[in-house]
Amino acid sequence: MTARQLRRLVLALAAVAFLWGAAEILGPGSDELGGETGFALPALTAADVDTVKILRPADTVVLAKASRTAWTANGHPVAPDAITGLFDALAQSSVAELAAQSASSHARMGVDSASGKRVQFIKGGSVVAELVVGQRGPGYQGAYVRPVDGDEVYLLRGRLPDFAERILDDWRDKRIAEVTPDSVREIRVVRRAGPGSYTLRRAEGGWQFAGGTPADSLAVQRMLDQYRTLNAGAFPTPVQLDSVNLLRPDRRVTLLGGSGALVELLFDSTAYWWSVKRADRDDIYQLESWRVDQMIPADSTLRTKTS
Repeated sequence: MTARQLRRLVLALAAVAFLWGAAEILGPGSDELGGETGFALPALTAADVDTVKILRPADTVVLAKASRTAWTANGHPVAPDAITGLFDALAQSSVAELAAQSASSHARMGVDSASGKRVQFIKGGSVVAELVVGQRGPGYQGAYVRPVDGDEVYLLRGRLPDFAERILDDWRDKRIAEVTPDSVREIRVVRRAGPGSYTLRRAEGGWQFAGGTPADSLAVQRMLDQYRTLNAGAFPTPVQLDSVNLLRPDRRVTLLGGSGALVELLFDSTAYWWSVKRADRDDIYQLESWRVDQMIPADSTLRTKTS
């Protein structure tokens, strides 16, 4: 046998082995299927349900309708576009193909009880639709999904898996305050320890301190710009909340308009963040130290510079 004939024989055997392996993987006895599927995602809108539960192995997020337009996540206000995004993702996602048909594939695809993310849509205490979202699909495109009462696993395309993976903080509303600077007539800053408390009032010629000393109006404007859209940097963990003391805040800021307080904020310093809460709300947020320094500058930086 010549070298060329031997090489052809080896290539032929390799081809046979490849075809045999493919037949084993894709043949009738395999769990991996593909092709058309009769499973479809529930056609629901926010108006059709009053609760969405996302039950994950490590935590549970309960999205509950508080009013026609407002929702809560585990009792906290939900970000304004979060619920719209969830139901848009539900409508725009689709089941691409049947990926497996037996329970033996559930753990590998992340749709078993130990690792799957169960998404329940509830109306009046009754579950109207439920599915289990698993691991990401091939190439990190989409994810595996199965009906909660079936063994079949499908490949899901779209953004719905992104919402199933959100933790509680991803759902919560990070807006602390939205104050138009021109609506502010007075600023009150109180520091618990040491000097540094001050009051600023808007006068005809610009801003001035309570005693009548002119203030640097541009510096005051930069301060007020921080409150135009004030969003939290993060939320404190339960352990961090245990050390927060806002009954005796380190700092207090009140912005007043023509008819009263526009917003009143209480601050407590921590190792790396400042904890902050509105006086009229229960939620506690976290802000970076550099941001707080811009929101509550020292009074010396607000005084008119003299040559």
